[in-house]
Amino acid sequence: MQIGFEPKIVFLCPLCHKDVEIVYSRSEGWTSDHGGCLNFSVIRKTPTFGDKEFRAPLVFIDLESDFAVKEAIDELRLLASEEVDSSKRSKIEAGIRRLESKIGFAEKKTQELLGVIRGGTYGLRIVSGRSSGALVWRGEEKFIGMSYGIAQNEEAGVMFTSQEEEAKSFILKWIHYWDLAKVVGKKVLP
Repeated sequence: MQIGFEPKIVFLCPLCHKDVEIVYSRSEGWTSDHGGCLNFSVIRKTPTFGDKEFRAPLVFIDLESDFAVKEAIDELRLLASEEVDSSKRSKIEAGIRRLESKIGFAEKKTQELLGVIRGGTYGLRIVSGRSSGALVWRGEEKFIGMSYGIAQNEEAGVMFTSQEEEAKSFILKWIHYWDLAKVVGKKVLP
């Protein structure tokens, strides 16, 4: 990298058709918050299945589950309660309100976003929460879905289908992944 050179990717948002810039940051990687519409990530290496790698789009639309949104809200509330500077606390509280408006967004937009990824230009990154989620994209002939994070080795963490309804079910499964209790060893997580 050179001084003054800012690596970025620019494209049109598939929903609102406005310009999106994804800028690289050493601390966060390639991310973009697109003004209340969609968030995007650049994923240069998708999870593998065994030793097989699959071709995937570069840009993924981030879709946060309600659980992941509530998890972020709880962290911000804790941060706000510890903040002594009132201007910083009010900014954190504004962020909390913005996040609260995203509850229910993932399920509501699933069908529309499935239509967007059908073309193969974009993938979908589902953030389930607690360091787990799934990637879904359209390959040459099939929808491919793979879990990542702590759920990567889960039995139902892989999907290959040409059926759009099966892809939608896979997406909804990962949106609601933490909604039901999970048994880990002998401990039940809420």
